[in-house]
Amino acid sequence: MPSHGQYTTEKVKYSSHGETIAGVLFTPTNVTKPPGVVVTGPYSYVKEQAPFQYATRLADEGYAALIFDPRTVGESTGEPRRLENPKMKNEDMIAGIDYLLARDDVDPSRLFLVGICQGGPQSLDVASYDDRVAGVASVTGYYRDHETDVYMICAGCVAWTPGADIAAMSMPTTEQGEALYQARIKRAKEARELYDKTGEVVYQPLVDPKAADPDTGSLAGLPGPVIWSWYGPWTLKGFENRYAVMSDLDHFDYTTVPGVAQLNKPALLIHGDNCMNGAAAKRHFDSIPTSQKKLIWNNEVSHFQHYDQPDCVDRNVGDIAAWFAEVK
Repeated sequence: MPSHGQYTTEKVKYSSHGETIAGVLFTPTNVTKPPGVVVTGPYSYVKEQAPFQYATRLADEGYAALIFDPRTVGESTGEPRRLENPKMKNEDMIAGIDYLLARDDVDPSRLFLVGICQGGPQSLDVASYDDRVAGVASVTGYYRDHETDVYMICAGCVAWTPGADIAAMSMPTTEQGEALYQARIKRAKEARELYDKTGEVVYQPLVDPKAADPDTGSLAGLPGPVIWSWYGPWTLKGFENRYAVMSDLDHFDYTTVPGVAQLNKPALLIHGDNCMNGAAAKRHFDSIPTSQKKLIWNNEVSHFQHYDQPDCVDRNVGDIAAWFAEVK
């Protein structure tokens, strides 16, 4: 019978663009020179959240799995703190590949990327231009295009309560969502101008349990009870509930559409109707030019269940490991 926990845990540090990245490497004890995988998490994540759940299971499957805090977040260095910048995360992901390649106990010919939520399409993007990546998997992705950004903002206006059917609740109109988006961009520009002029960083809460008003929005980066249902408990465990408002300029300026349309690596996408904007996931999948791609569509679980619900993560990691095993 297979057994669990057949890996060692090592706190590691590596450099990325002049800053120190804090990570954890899970190395299987029963595999000589295992393949490596870098795991990247959701919007504004820390390594102890969803990446931890995937990395430990991937290590049990025989992979040397690296998780990390992006620059400005958690135990990694970088200023201003809590700057949400997808391009910087991509650079930190690439630096993680550099780190695995520098070790003599990881197979340099079999390096993979796994991303959860926002980390999913970002991993697809990096795989499209980093030739060292052998394959990639995206789980419940936040697929970055304008429609999905507006969708995310509108979702923060849904006044969900436990047990209620969220599918029966109405979202703000497209016009309201676009107005809320433009208001966030305006606040971010003002915050960036203040930072450039004085060095002062404007912060607001990252998550707020109150639903945003569909006309006036919210100052929180991710408002609303749906998102709070997952992030909220983490605020009781030392998770820093704030973000730099000027981050919205970097966050909303980044899109994964061009990169994914050039992806020629084996790619696995795991998504469903109860994940964020399934239409965008299908668009991204359809745009991937390689024939070595697979879409797993699971409507039985919701977006956040993919983060850390044990049976869901077990199934996802099983699918990911089986997919990577086919990569030649």
